[in-house]
Amino acid sequence: MKKIFHINSRKGYSTMLKQYKIMHEQIGNTRFLPNHDMNKGIVYDIKPEYGKGTIQIYNLLGNVMLLIYDFVFSEDIITVFDLTKDYFEIEYCIDGCMYIKEENVGNTCFGPNNLSFSMSQDMKGTIKRCAGQKYQGISITANKNTLSSYFGSDGIEVWHDTIENLGKQIRSEYYLGLNTPTEIANIFLQIFNCRLPVKSRTLFYESKVMEVFSLIVSNEVIKREGYDVVDLSSYELQKIKEIPQILLSQPFELPNLFSLAENLVINPKKLTKGFKLVYGDTIFSYHRKLVLNRAASMLLNTDNTINEIAYDSGYSSPSNFCAAFKKQYGVTPLKYRKSSLLRNSE
Repeated sequence: MKKIFHINSRKGYSTMLKQYKIMHEQIGNTRFLPNHDMNKGIVYDIKPEYGKGTIQIYNLLGNVMLLIYDFVFSEDIITVFDLTKDYFEIEYCIDGCMYIKEENVGNTCFGPNNLSFSMSQDMKGTIKRCAGQKYQGISITANKNTLSSYFGSDGIEVWHDTIENLGKQIRSEYYLGLNTPTEIANIFLQIFNCRLPVKSRTLFYESKVMEVFSLIVSNEVIKREGYDVVDLSSYELQKIKEIPQILLSQPFELPNLFSLAENLVINPKKLTKGFKLVYGDTIFSYHRKLVLNRAASMLLNTDNTINEIAYDSGYSSPSNFCAAFKKQYGVTPLKYRKSSLLRNSE
């Protein structure tokens, strides 16, 4: 069994949004978030005959649509798309997979930690979500002409000058799904795991969308130009970009700057200054955010006590852990755990 939907932007972005709404209402039951403008936040609970899970939709500044997927379908769901160059989308896969087929670009199995950018050209193809295959992911969808506010004083031109000026081959790779840098993946995980009060959630999402755009553009500039400010060689820049993965592999250990510098064979001052320029954060602060992201996942997916998670996360006391967690997520670990992944309590 399979269900086919059609999404076409040739009659305008607003018409396309109506098509999305029809699709979502057919496969899901509408649930508006309490204490939230119904025009800004909707949850679709997947109907039992189609599977289980949710699709959350938030309408952000500039008519940007943020979709948070967490579902398993019981039959194949196929979306046939016909999109114009003004259609803009970024999608990140947290878990599971879907199959993308585009007439001029190619085919791909879009899976965990893959990030895809639309091509900014007319495109036709299909997206297949297979029966029984879990999918967790985040989509940022918009009319490209309304995105300028997310790029600050530089405007949308900074995206044109970097991403859209890339060669055809690399643009195709970006569309089919590249492995996501750790710092960008972490932002998507913060969006997916957000448990802030409903009223402040939209503002949080808007800030994170801007952060995603900033890092995507910055990463491309780094590849192209490097950082003359601290006189980094290509070798040093490469080594600095290995640090997030090292930190991720050692979540229980506080980073030792001198050990990192020695292992990477790089000057400690260049290590710290270069990391701050590339990632906009100190190594210690970045590591703390990684640890708390992991702790948030443990709160949702394990039965470990908060004390156990605190010690597993390298905190000497649960109170210190709770204070750090609340500072990052806006709620205590206990409140975070009580709100289910599907937000059934809202």
